[in-house]
Amino acid sequence: MTTQLTYRQNPPLHDLYRAFMTGFSDYIISFQFDEQTFEDVFLVRDQNQPSRSIVAYDGEEPVGVVLSGIAYLDSEWVTRCGGLAVAPYVRKLGVATELMQRFDEDAKGARLLEVIQGNNAALSLYQRLGYKTTREIYYFQAPSLETNAHMTSEPIQTLFDQLYPTAQHVPIWQRDVRVTQQEAELVKVTEDQQEGFLLYRDHVLLDVFGHAEDAEWLLRAAASRSPLHLTLTSDRPEWIDAARRLGFVQDDISQFEMVKDK
Repeated sequence: MTTQLTYRQNPPLHDLYRAFMTGFSDYIISFQFDEQTFEDVFLVRDQNQPSRSIVAYDGEEPVGVVLSGIAYLDSEWVTRCGGLAVAPYVRKLGVATELMQRFDEDAKGARLLEVIQGNNAALSLYQRLGYKTTREIYYFQAPSLETNAHMTSEPIQTLFDQLYPTAQHVPIWQRDVRVTQQEAELVKVTEDQQEGFLLYRDHVLLDVFGHAEDAEWLLRAAASRSPLHLTLTSDRPEWIDAARRLGFVQDDISQFEMVKDK
């Protein structure tokens, strides 16, 4: 079968969706959602901008896509690849490489992406293009726990004025309220002389702010909201250890975060 490959930046939203669903049709994770859900999750919530994203076409058929978003964080630009997918029948024709090279050429500042551990083909591609693993991303489900801590709602502006500027960790893109369009609730936690902050979106713990020695106490307080899902990164080992001591269950799926310097 003859292919006629072309590439288009800022394609129609319907083509983004079709290319995404075709490219991820045999993915490790099953994506089953309609076009509106795709737009709500991958474009609005995760801040992948259609104007920066690119679709590959075989004739008129969308057969590949790279989603892209950009944000100004900590005094520098970061451009994120929010998804790379190629239809099975056009793989090994250089489509993924071409999409990533076009993404790199249009990017500003450091390039960022995540790849599921075990997706060796994608990992090999990113490494070949100069991306390096910076940390691992783990997902947990928390048991229902009780706490004696006092929890009060805190103005969300505290997050931007106080917590993000002084944080000892870098939030992952999908949980960073500075870049993603998602409602968030900030909770101040106190008990005796201890103090910390929890950032929720419904039953997802987007982030936790506090001293490493208070990790177990803060995560216990967080898990008083049940069910609870949270993400932790390998550069916060004290928090991972605390989660495991408390009986948090780690998901089977983990990711590598990869970065390419500007």
